Amino acid sequence: MSSSEDTRELLAKSIKTALSSPNYRQDRGKLLAAEKEGAWYASASAQASPTESRTQDIVLRIRESERIDPSLYGNLPSEAVPASDTRDMGGRFLANKSRIAESRMFKIAQRMPKGCHLHIHFNSELPPEELFPHARGSTVLQTMHVRTTKPLSSRENYALAEVVLSVLPKDTKKSDCFAPEYNPDAKDPNNSPWMLWANFRKAFPADVECGETPEGLDKAECWAREKMVVTRRNTYNDVQTHNGAWACFNQGTRAFKGLVNYESVYRWYIGKAIDSMVRDRVMYAELRPMLMDKSIPSDDGTRKLDLKDQMTIICEEVRKKRDAMEKQGELDRFPFGLKIIYCTPRSIPKPKMQSELNDCIQLKLQFPDLICGFDLVGAEDRPNSIGFYADLLVGFAETCKSLKISIPFMFHAGESLLDTGGSFNPDNSNLYDALLLNCKRIGHGGATHDSSSLSYEFYQVMVGDTRMPIHGWKQLALWSIEHSCLNAAEKQQAMEIFQKDWEEFYPPENWTEDPGAYADGQEDGGGSDGVPEPGRARP
Repeated sequence: MSSSEDTRELLAKSIKTALSSPNYRQDRGKLLAAEKEGAWYASASAQASPTESRTQDIVLRIRESERIDPSLYGNLPSEAVPASDTRDMGGRFLANKSRIAESRMFKIAQRMPKGCHLHIHFNSELPPEELFPHARGSTVLQTMHVRTTKPLSSRENYALAEVVLSVLPKDTKKSDCFAPEYNPDAKDPNNSPWMLWANFRKAFPADVECGETPEGLDKAECWAREKMVVTRRNTYNDVQTHNGAWACFNQGTRAFKGLVNYESVYRWYIGKAIDSMVRDRVMYAELRPMLMDKSIPSDDGTRKLDLKDQMTIICEEVRKKRDAMEKQGELDRFPFGLKIIYCTPRSIPKPKMQSELNDCIQLKLQFPDLICGFDLVGAEDRPNSIGFYADLLVGFAETCKSLKISIPFMFHAGESLLDTGGSFNPDNSNLYDALLLNCKRIGHGGATHDSSSLSYEFYQVMVGDTRMPIHGWKQLALWSIEHSCLNAAEKQQAMEIFQKDWEEFYPPENWTEDPGAYADGQEDGGGSDGVPEPGRARP
């Protein structure tokens, strides 16, 4: 056995040899090059101009300066216990949302052209605070009703009760949601659990605890709003579960539906949703409305607008927006309008599913340029998996083929690890059936082992991984066009519009009113590498 001195000399000699050899550094360089060559954004990166590559360096500086900035996140490496106001950049979104709004990186994300928005649920484009003023407007003052799932006669029930709004005829029999004897059973034909919304707001107690209180909303509206949105409190509490999160989401969907689904607001909502997407630099969108409820009411509650009426309204409002943009020479901002993915819940029995599939085909025949896909929605750990409906879905696809129409499947699948339709059998994963049924796209896919403004999504993907480049942003936008339901000519036009918009976007001088802030890599008052000194707040 070698002596300690012999070992020490051998180690020193080996290290000296390694220092003089380029092998390791060459191998590391080859590894990094191979990584970049095989990256998912390699195609976009290969086409980058020198200016775009310089922009990537600036994006990196901005992102990392904000990561360590104590006024934003304060992610300084340290063994010390973090301060109570420290946050993880790219971490829990709802905890960071107020800080994201102050981020320069987010402001850049807002200006970025994003291509197409391919996954947005119809009633989630606008926040409830923009809808409540309509619910108290003159056209529905005597017809907007509310019911709760528990009598609001105890403080405990204010926290537990769900709330549902609906436009009903003004002669609807009224109840008092606040009375101890209130019967919330809406399925009882001898019972009417509805209270006029205006009276509900007047009677709502002033001392009931609410979460956020957006300006312009009264106490009842703030309380109802809390039931409609995914909040930090109900998302990140220490006893929240998978099913609990779904319960919050489903409760919010049921509550929100009544604020959107009546004639005047349904029509108004389409235009406002388009305005929101245009501001977010989205040029086209595919919306997912839940169409199992076959009608929405007129403002006076006496008429029902069926699915054909609703699709007609969408077409009319899209046309109005496009005509207005064309007159202003801005049609390239939203040149292709909207398309609709027909959605129905995966929990319904097979006869009802067959009826839904037929309704989807009928709408496609009536609106061939509007209906672009079919989707099953709902938690994937509840009955039923996609495979449960396989015979119906195969028959649907064959029928579409015979009719020479295209309604591709765009299933919610791989959304969670519990994706087996309540069967406890991993072979029932929705991903298998999505593949076998030639699904064009899957919704979310977060469990494939890789709320809504796309700017937040693009921000999160940029700051969540230090290896994410600006070329990744570009690649995601290009894929959104490639995998949309636009036809070949429209996709070509969309690519040309996007390329023009991208070239206008990425020079850093277009990101701020103070172009000098980015000159020579200097930004945020930092050092020569553009990164602030540790502990130094942004000016």
